[in-house]
Amino acid sequence: MGLTTGFTKSCTATSGGAVRLWLANVADVSSFTLNAGTGSYSACTMQSGKVFYKFEFEQDNAMFKWTPAMSDSGSFSITKSIEFYLKYITQTHRNALQDIADASACGMVVIIEDANGQKWVHGYSERFLLDRPMKLKGGESNSGKVFTDPNGSNVILEVVDNEYPRQYTGTVPV
Repeated sequence: MGLTTGFTKSCTATSGGAVRLWLANVADVSSFTLNAGTGSYSACTMQSGKVFYKFEFEQDNAMFKWTPAMSDSGSFSITKSIEFYLKYITQTHRNALQDIADASACGMVVIIEDANGQKWVHGYSERFLLDRPMKLKGGESNSGKVFTDPNGSNVILEVVDNEYPRQYTGTVPV
């Protein structure tokens, strides 16, 4: 396989971080519509009556990354991770964490929007479809020790696949 695309230098500003994400139980998602011309997803089909649930973040409280690796045997994998911080430990906060943990048993499909307004799909791929969903990898809740310490929970979702995340250009069903 040869290289099919290059990359052109852009003199525009880029901003880091993620501003919102949408989570759905893997069983609630039917499929994504692939736009063959761009390789991005243009729509998501849900099971009847099911939707994604939206989480929004303050600046510098969420991120995602993908890490490619090649094994000695020549197999290729990509670890996709999403990390976000939920502020303030409250009962609502606790309930949201429990919902994420419960959904993680079977997995989740995640659409995450970066600070540049681009949305990306994690937990669904053309090769594995819904068979490689995101799951809760870990996290930590902390009240802090002193007045200036943060109060909340750091959550990490992860999946190992062999396809880079695809951009999502459609409307998220919420």
